[in-house]
Amino acid sequence: MRATSFFLSIVWMALMSFSANSLAADILTVADIEKVIGMGGVHATPKNPAKGAGGELNFENAESKLVTIVMIQDAAMFDFWKKQYGTLADPVPNLGSEAFLTKPKSAIAYVFFKKANKAIWIQSMGWNKKGGNNVSDAQLLELAKLAVSRL
Repeated sequence: MRATSFFLSIVWMALMSFSANSLAADILTVADIEKVIGMGGVHATPKNPAKGAGGELNFENAESKLVTIVMIQDAAMFDFWKKQYGTLADPVPNLGSEAFLTKPKSAIAYVFFKKANKAIWIQSMGWNKKGGNNVSDAQLLELAKLAVSRL
């Protein structure tokens, strides 16, 4: 019985991971990131929280430095994000059921929103040569609009 329960839990985790990864691949692509932020050489990298790549989708530049991450969670996570990070962000109308974008000139730029049964967080990672975020607020919103349209 224990072996069966263990096996079923492993199968369930694999299915949930596959489901999230399958959905993730449909939400934003390398081509989307390159087009929106105007950067060539972008590639996807596997999830690796130890190096900051904690999203279901993680994108690096040609030098293998993180540019942006996308987290995809159940809608319930949105309430936690809103409570924890909503005070550091401004509401964004017309983007999913609810959405927040970091206040202008924030050190860390992100947008998070929910639609249907999913909560999505898109965050700029690292800084460009001018000292700004790799992904601007306007670009984060453009990526979020693409993601919303695909959910």
